[in-house]
Amino acid sequence: MPQRSPLSPPLLTAACVLAAVPAAWLALAAEAVATGAIGWLAGFPWHGVAVSPRFVLVTLRDSTGSHPPGVWALVLLAGPVVAALLGLALHLGLALVRSAAWLRVLALEWVAFATLRLPALLVAGVMPGGRGPVDELYRRLGEPQAGRWSVALLALLALAGAAWLVARVAVEAGRGWMRVDGLSFRRHLVRAVAGYPALASLAAWSVLDPWASPGAMAGWLLVTLLTLIGLTR
Repeated sequence: MPQRSPLSPPLLTAACVLAAVPAAWLALAAEAVATGAIGWLAGFPWHGVAVSPRFVLVTLRDSTGSHPPGVWALVLLAGPVVAALLGLALHLGLALVRSAAWLRVLALEWVAFATLRLPALLVAGVMPGGRGPVDELYRRLGEPQAGRWSVALLALLALAGAAWLVARVAVEAGRGWMRVDGLSFRRHLVRAVAGYPALASLAAWSVLDPWASPGAMAGWLLVTLLTLIGLTR
């Protein structure tokens, strides 16, 4: 059966970038709910969620009290992981049924943003001016300098794993739209449907909620894009 003619590369990239904006919002909303629910199960008072002045859903959690290190790590780090897993589950579920193309693209951009955001949240703990769940975990435990190099190595490993997963998901999704023969073409495809959209959504998130110095954030986002392209097979 002949495949339908795909969009031209510029139009395909533009459509995916536009889809990345609501996808990132949904991922952050899912993270806020997951963080609040996990914190509540771990013994933190949860007062629901609210829309911030920047129109992002945030969890209203009381972080007072004394808790073991493992509980702090779970509450601070599990939300972003759950958001990424939910996006992946949605993407896989939509691939099994006949769903609208725009819905599949939205799920793909959710996966790309939420998964590639995980290494950024990790490396933020070791960057100049960095803040985020790892930095807050250090402050809660009272050991601001402990294990920084280990976290940096973990962030690099997480980036490699996240980039490999996103590239694989993007190529598999592209097979349903067009032929994806040839490594060079697959890399062009990954850039168009995952790389540039994820870069745009991650940059927007970085502007709304800065997690390191501007130079460090820009450098990490560039490394993220290059890693994604390099690990496309």
